[in-house]
Formats: sequence, C-alpha cells, structure tokens
Amino acid sequence: MREAKLDRLKFGAGIVLGGLLVLFAIQNAANVELTFIAWTFESRRFVVIGVSFLVGLVIGWIVCAIRKRHRVDLRKD
Repeated sequence: MREAKLDRLKFGAGIVLGGLLVLFAIQNAANVELTFIAWTFESRRFVVIGVSFLVGLVIGWIVCAIRKRHRVDLRKD
C-alpha cells in the first residue's frame, strides 16, 4: 500500500517535471547562432541549453569518480 502511494507520487512528479520541460522548450525555441573558434552553426536555444547541461553532468560525474578513486587510493596507503 505504501509503495503504491510512493509510485503515484513519483509518477505525478514525473508528469509535472515533464510538463515543465515541455514549457521550457516551447519558451526557448528561438534559433541561436553559436561560434566556436572557426566553426559557426545555428541551433534551437533549448537544444544548446540541454546539451550544455548534459556535458556538465558528465564532466561532474567524471570528476566525482576520479576524486572518489583518489580517496580510496589514499586510504589503502
């Protein structure tokens, strides 16, 4: 019974977050021009924000894993 309530809560939170994500994408649908060194390309603003977020997430995960491994190595000594 308690798990069913938790599942409904997770489902509801997912629906709300999904709705907010769709609203964010709609409001940030304008095209933006990006220039990096010699390359220039155009993309939707929400795509640029999403890719930037994912790159930051991956970099953070890698840094965290390296730091965790380094702490484990120090404890072995």
